[in-house]
Amino acid sequence: MRAFKGTLLAAALLSIVAVAVYLFEPRTTELQDIESPKLFRFEKQEMVRVEIHRADGDLVLAEQDDGSWMVEGPMWPANKSMVNRVKHQIHDLNARATVVEQPRAPELYGLGRNAIQVHLTMRDGSRISFLAGDPNPSNVSYYIQPMPGELIYTVKKSAMDYYSMEPEAFRERKFARFDSNDADFIESSMPGNHHLVLQRGSADEWNIVEPIQHRASREQVRRLLGRVTALKARDFVEDHPADLAMYGLDHPRASITIKFGSRDPLVLLIGDPAPPDAETLAQTRTFSYMSVEGDFTIYTARDDLMEDFSVDPQDLRLKKFMRMRVGDVTDVVVDLRESQRSDLNGTVAMMYRADKWLWEDGKPVPGSTPSRVANRAAEIRADAIIAEEASNPARWGFHRPLLTVLLTDRNGTTRTLIVGDETEPLVDDDGREMPRYFAMASDDPTVYRISDGIVDVAEDAVREHRRKANRDEEKQERHSRMEEALGSLPVREDPPAAGKE
Repeated sequence: MRAFKGTLLAAALLSIVAVAVYLFEPRTTELQDIESPKLFRFEKQEMVRVEIHRADGDLVLAEQDDGSWMVEGPMWPANKSMVNRVKHQIHDLNARATVVEQPRAPELYGLGRNAIQVHLTMRDGSRISFLAGDPNPSNVSYYIQPMPGELIYTVKKSAMDYYSMEPEAFRERKFARFDSNDADFIESSMPGNHHLVLQRGSADEWNIVEPIQHRASREQVRRLLGRVTALKARDFVEDHPADLAMYGLDHPRASITIKFGSRDPLVLLIGDPAPPDAETLAQTRTFSYMSVEGDFTIYTARDDLMEDFSVDPQDLRLKKFMRMRVGDVTDVVVDLRESQRSDLNGTVAMMYRADKWLWEDGKPVPGSTPSRVANRAAEIRADAIIAEEASNPARWGFHRPLLTVLLTDRNGTTRTLIVGDETEPLVDDDGREMPRYFAMASDDPTVYRISDGIVDVAEDAVREHRRKANRDEEKQERHSRMEEALGSLPVREDPPAAGKE
C-alpha cells in the first residue's frame, strides 16, 4: 500500500515539473512546421539595390545605369558573384520551419537590437526587408524575421551566412576585367627590354607588329588576354594613395596596354614586388603591387603573367596555318602519291551537300572519313616553323608533294595543303617513332613541320575510294555479262494471229 502511495506521489511531482517547464522555459527550440512557408518571391533581374545595416556600419550595393554594380560610399566595383548570390538565395526563399510567432526574447535568435537589417529594392520601387539572425543550435540553419512582422523562421544557412562577412567580401577582386572579343590591340613592356605589340587584323586574325612582323596564333593571343582579365587582388592595399613611389608605381617596372573597339583602353601598371603572406611564403608564387589607370586603388596580385608577356615572339606565331573553319568546308580533293611507307596513291574528290558527304559521282560516302580529312586539313597545326620561305621547293619535297589537299569553303575560298618530304620522326618515351613531314599552305611561303595525322586520314580516303571503285567495276562487269547473256539468246517470235498466215 505504501509503495502504491509513493508511486502516486512521484507521478504528481513529475506532472508539476512538466507544467513548470512548459510555462517558464524560453521557446528556443524549433517547432515542426506543417508546410514550409514561402517567404519571398521575385525575379532575379528585378533586384536593383541591396542595403545591409550592421552594428559595425552600413553596406549598400546598387545597380548602375550600365548594368554594373557598385558598393556605394567608397564606390568600389561590387563583387558580381556576391550580388548574384543575394539574388539567387533570396528570390524564391522558403522557410525550413516556423520557430516562434511572438518572441518574448528575440535576442535569443540574434534578432534583437544588434540584428543585421537587410532591405532589397526592386526595379518598380517595391522593397523586401528582413532581419538576419544567428545560426540555430545545429548550425545548419539561420534565423530570419521578415519585416514587418514578428514571426521567426529558420532558413538554409547559405541564404544568410554571408551578410556578416567583412565589407571587402562584397568588393570585386578581379580588377582588370574586359571582353576579350572586343580587344584589338596589345602592347606590353616587361623587364629585360621585352617589348611586344600585337594588332588584330580581321575578326579572327592577329598579327605580331613588334619586334617581328608575322601572323600571330589567335589561341596564344587569347591566352595573354586571359592572363590579364583573370588577375585577382590578394589585398586591397590603399585607396587614393598619396605616394605611388611607396609601391614602385611612380615608375612602373612593367606595363600592359589593351585597346578595344567599344571602350576606353585598359592600362595595367606593375610596380615593386610585394611581400609574401603566410599562405604563400612556402610557395613559389610571387606578388607585385599593381594599379589600373583611372582606378584609385593599389592592389597586390600574382605577377606570373609577366613571364607570359616576356615570351619569345616566335612562340606566338601562327602554327594553325591553313586558317579555314572546318564547319565551312564544302569540297575536298585529296591527291596522294606513293611513298616508301605505302603504295596507296590516287585522287579522291568529296563534297558536302544537303548535310551529307558525297563521292564525285553523287553517291553518299559511308563513315566519318570525309569529316576527318576536312577536320585534319582545315585545323592542321604545326609543331615547328622550319623556314620563313620555301625558296627552293625541291629542298622540302614540294616540287613532287607526297600529298595535297584542296579545300573549298562555302564562300568559294580555296586553299591547298601541301605535304612534302618526310623529316626526322618524333620519338616517344617508349622509343616508338612517329613520322613527321614538311608542309605549307598554298598562300603562305612559310615551311612548317607537321605530324602524320593528315597523311593517315588521306590514305583512308584513298583506300575507301579504291574499294568503292572496285565495287563499281564489279557491278559494271556483272551488268555487262547480263547484257551479253541476254544478247546471245534467240529472239522469240510472236505466233501469227488466228486466220492469218
